[in-house]
Amino acid sequence: MTLAHLLLKRQATVLYKLVQPTILLLLTATTMAQAGRDPGPTLQERAARLEPVIVESAKRYGIDPRILRTVCFIESRYRLDAVSPKGARGPMQFMPDTARRYGLQDPHNPRAAIDAAAHYLRDLLFRFDGRLDLALAAYNAGEGTVESFLTGRPLRLTSGKIINPRGLVTGGLPPYSETRTYVKSIIGLFLQSAGQVPKDPLIPLVKNTKPRRSMNGDSALNSSRRTNQMPRPASNANSSFIEVQ
Repeated sequence: MTLAHLLLKRQATVLYKLVQPTILLLLTATTMAQAGRDPGPTLQERAARLEPVIVESAKRYGIDPRILRTVCFIESRYRLDAVSPKGARGPMQFMPDTARRYGLQDPHNPRAAIDAAAHYLRDLLFRFDGRLDLALAAYNAGEGTVESFLTGRPLRLTSGKIINPRGLVTGGLPPYSETRTYVKSIIGLFLQSAGQVPKDPLIPLVKNTKPRRSMNGDSALNSSRRTNQMPRPASNANSSFIEVQ
């Protein structure tokens, strides 16, 4: 076992210990919320119904089904009728613009929504060089937002709002508590679903990077990125994170 492998394994173990309280809080909140709702399918029943679709879509786009499964859990608790205050819909919580980009006509259709989410996550993983933390941050806060904090270049939205006006470079993770909690929760559940720390981690795990100012609008972190990337979907800074109603 190489030194790099041991370091990655140790990093994953430390991260798992850090996110355990978050996982327990999420699962406790889910159980309490389920008990307070009208009778209907349980969390386990909803998960079982979507499992074949999750496995099929993950295989089609070459991503780990645990990623897709965990995103679905965090986004909607596997609820097909989930709607967020920001307008995200369905089990994978697609915003209208992203749904259009991926040809998703009905975000509440589980097969179509999960397939589109697998496609989207595959594109995000490719775009951010296989870094699961950045792909998840982009799913939550938008690709443009992650790019902005990766390169230190402010992003102006069509609404006129400016993302990262100070030109901070954080390694790509936006300094938003909502997004960082989202990423930490999904990676924690991803590791927990394996029953142990993966022997060959698929991803660089979340690092506590201190924000710094960009020099001349560029970041050294951006210089090592691959140049033969797939065509990138248009930037979207809308968040898909919800508190399920």
